[in-house]
Amino acid sequence: MITSLRTEPLDSLPLVRETVRATSMNIIFDLCGVLFGGNGTTNALTKGVHVIRPIDPTKTLRLLHDCSLQGHRLFALSTWSKHFHELIKYDPWAARILSYFDDIILATETGFKKPDPRIFDHLLLKHYLDPRCCIFIDHKNDNLKGAAQAGIAKGILCLNFNITGIREDLELHGAL
Repeated sequence: MITSLRTEPLDSLPLVRETVRATSMNIIFDLCGVLFGGNGTTNALTKGVHVIRPIDPTKTLRLLHDCSLQGHRLFALSTWSKHFHELIKYDPWAARILSYFDDIILATETGFKKPDPRIFDHLLLKHYLDPRCCIFIDHKNDNLKGAAQAGIAKGILCLNFNITGIREDLELHGAL
């Protein structure tokens, strides 16, 4: 289920595809290191915690929009604390990005961190996902290996927050 955090229509984003693919995938993103990065600043809202911002909000929104338009379910695995996850929702760009995810699994709530395959198993079991129909995107090879141990055969290594590279790799996997 997609949350209702969107506050305005996404009519500014072009519709890259007009039809939904017959085979939908489950695309699992790492948040910090793939879609979000720290800028080293602090503010009163985060009470001294480094602020994490979307790396390229426009490209990220287009990518997530296109994935959703294709009928793919989107999930995230994160090491964020529950408190920080609640705080970041006050950032308008972050709220729009996070609204695309069917679920965001926080390591602090499961007791497992990537690359432990049990965090992937938790997500797969919770949502009845076939790991053969999943793609995991992360910035660390060890985390991709953990996903593979859980049966997720398709992985994308994202270096330097390269949203264009993620899009190209998703096209290679037949997801876009």
